[in-house]
Amino acid sequence: MVENAATPQQPVISIRISDALRLRLETLRKIISLKSGQTVSTSEAAKQLLESARDDRLELVNLLSEPTDSLLRIRGKADSGLPLSQAEWTVVAHYCAVGAESFMNTAQGQISYETLAEILEAFLAAYGIARRPKKSPVDFVYLMSLPGDKQVEAKAEDVGTDDVRRVVTRNIQMLRNPAQKRRKPILAVRNLYRLLDEEKFTNIEKLNEVLWPHWSALWRVCARGHYSLHRKPLREKAPAETNDEDFELAIQPALPSLEEGGYRLDLVREEGNEFSPRLQFPGTLTPRYPVVGYPRIAEFRRLLEELDLERDLCQWQGYYFYAHTEILENNERGVFFFARENGITFGFPMEHWQSIRNLFRRAWQAPEVRRLWDALAREYGEL
Repeated sequence: MVENAATPQQPVISIRISDALRLRLETLRKIISLKSGQTVSTSEAAKQLLESARDDRLELVNLLSEPTDSLLRIRGKADSGLPLSQAEWTVVAHYCAVGAESFMNTAQGQISYETLAEILEAFLAAYGIARRPKKSPVDFVYLMSLPGDKQVEAKAEDVGTDDVRRVVTRNIQMLRNPAQKRRKPILAVRNLYRLLDEEKFTNIEKLNEVLWPHWSALWRVCARGHYSLHRKPLREKAPAETNDEDFELAIQPALPSLEEGGYRLDLVREEGNEFSPRLQFPGTLTPRYPVVGYPRIAEFRRLLEELDLERDLCQWQGYYFYAHTEILENNERGVFFFARENGITFGFPMEHWQSIRNLFRRAWQAPEVRRLWDALAREYGEL
């Protein structure tokens, strides 16, 4: 009896790599894991890198090895109207996927319906110019991140480009229709990253042409993803200080201080474009409550605007703050406020809450506040 020949064993190659290359492989491992939803080893990442050996994949890994500097350069090119490479668009899409899936423990913390719809439009635009067959296995993957569709379920994995276009278009229409606010297909943001990372585009000028109209929305979520991962804004480094005694710093316009209903709101400048609202309460002790940092200020402003004051026990749950309307001892409606980070709690009579909301509305009408806020939004993204 002849024994079966032993299966040839794959050779194992052991090499010493530099710290820089190890960092790049670790970066690639993370982005492959994000795309697949499964843990990938560093050796598997190296294998995929060697097998693909594409210039754009190598460029992508290099860009992601220094993400802050890379994204700042990409934003600079966009501001100057210069075209981006496919790898640069892929970096933006990668951080969009991270940003969409961050701070989403509550509905109030998720990206907006409008922004999500525009990212899906960007995907559809790029999908339409990709060099690809009429049917591809990845089409089924694209559709798995979107709400169920009867035609897709009947075809199972035998879906094609027409199904992708139809389902994505329908979801865009629902997201843009205020009467059909359903659960947001947040994971569908990964589709743009997968498309740019895996599909082929023979005309980079055409790719820039179809994606530029969606740049603002893509950047908002990209910057959000960067802040979520690295906990710092996308901000150019401040110029080095000068010892020239004749050098004078530009005079900065004053920020407003406003009063209403016994409350006082002071906006205090900090480094760069940063500023902090400090709310002074009425009473003999004159306590002050600071709201520090763009992410908390942005959420606090959304809370002030979005909490429905007309409904009893209406809740608003954010990443940093929680609030609900309640009935006070005098049978009048009020607002219960809770800061998650430090446990500070207030019970506001309704007229007090209205005064605070009016103070913030008035403060953000000041031109200098709007200028600073727009600059911060570019650095932190949609938060």
